[in-house]
Amino acid sequence: MAKNTLQELYTQKDLENARTKGQLIGWVQGAALGVGGVLLLSVIGWIPTFLVLGVGGFVLYKVFSSSSKTE
Repeated sequence: MAKNTLQELYTQKDLENARTKGQLIGWVQGAALGVGGVLLLSVIGWIPTFLVLGVGGFVLYKVFSSSSKTE
């Protein structure tokens, strides 16, 4: 059986550099996801407030607009 005759494309240093860059990119992605998640949760916290204000404003609009039609 013949030994592997393919040349090595990458050196050990190339592999270590790629591994280090991959880990760094993973940390950056994880940090970005964490910050994005916190921002998303803070926005989601405002959604009920906006819904209540919107529904309340609509109800007030309907109450005042219907009372002016009856006159």
